[in-house]
Amino acid sequence: MTRTSASGGALTLSWCLVMALMMGARLAAAQAASDGEVVRFDLPAQPLEISLAVFGRITGHSVLVASSLTAGREAAAVRGDFAPREALHRMLAGSGLVARYTGTNAFTLVPVPAEPSEKGLADGRATKGDPGAVDAMRAQAGYAAVLQASITRVLCIAQPDAFGRYRLGLRLWIDPTGLVSEARLLEGSGLAQRDVAVLAILRSLEMDAPPPPGMAQPVTILLTPRADPARDCRPYSTARGARAG
Repeated sequence: MTRTSASGGALTLSWCLVMALMMGARLAAAQAASDGEVVRFDLPAQPLEISLAVFGRITGHSVLVASSLTAGREAAAVRGDFAPREALHRMLAGSGLVARYTGTNAFTLVPVPAEPSEKGLADGRATKGDPGAVDAMRAQAGYAAVLQASITRVLCIAQPDAFGRYRLGLRLWIDPTGLVSEARLLEGSGLAQRDVAVLAILRSLEMDAPPPPGMAQPVTILLTPRADPARDCRPYSTARGARAG
């Protein structure tokens, strides 16, 4: 089966880190994509940041990447029916970056490993990319799961009847201990009162773990509707009941 996506610019993000929490904007296609099913892509050649945002919205895959790595890079056009990982590979062709998956549907981007230099070949040694930088990127990508779990928990407890039923973009600053020091709105949900409430909740949030050392800030989060919000929030129902009592 082939599923059809919408094409277009989505969000034009000037991000430091991007983590797309895309659990249901196009849930049927996203679930299929996670299972390796073919998805129809219609992405033009355009700035990489835009293509990454659209790719995440279509497939449900999450990306965490530093802006210094994507700035000024172009994504190749991807038009046709592909499995998500094949589409991502085609999109990154010629960008100097490759995807490194940290989970079934979560990835980060790293520079293409350097080719062996002439001197390195003469010495029998190959020039390699900075392993420290690669490790840092992997640590940042791994932190995406902490962000997702922490935000899901606090919003499920505070908004049991609303969480997972709206789209909202925001930007977070997280201090070295894991406390959110600032939260700002990027894309409203369409209800100003709800936006204000979410920002207030997140400004008092303590992440389940501190961020990796040197993680670029701020973190841009995109929350989208989920297929079964009640199920997502079920693990936190006890905490919600205790809070109400």
